[in-house]
Amino acid sequence: MKKRKHMRITFKPWLAGTALALFVSIFAGCSGTEKALCDKQRQCMGGNDSDFEACVQNYIYDGKVASDYKCSDAWSNYLTCLSSSATCNTTLRVLEANCGAQATALESCKQASSTKGSKHFITTQSVVQTDAPKTE
Repeated sequence: MKKRKHMRITFKPWLAGTALALFVSIFAGCSGTEKALCDKQRQCMGGNDSDFEACVQNYIYDGKVASDYKCSDAWSNYLTCLSSSATCNTTLRVLEANCGAQATALESCKQASSTKGSKHFITTQSVVQTDAPKTE
């Protein structure tokens, strides 16, 4: 008769710590505001869970960029405005909000913090090259 080998499972604390750190790093930058805005957007425009998650990640990224420019307060004001005033335009199926002043304040903060002023990377548009021949 053959002897059965037993598989031994051991707990690896470093693996659990790594998994926890990854989870926290993904979701720590997310407040309920981002999720609420993305939920409003999904209700207005439609979409699936992937669209929702992409929306949340975009808000998190934008918040981190604002933080890098030392504009967290301006970002928070803008996000609060969007959250409290965004409504669905059912004809165009888009969220609309009257947050122009907060958006301008955020952009001004970023420009003031950037060594390139109004030409910082957020506002600089990249040029798209095409292979189409030029017609003159």
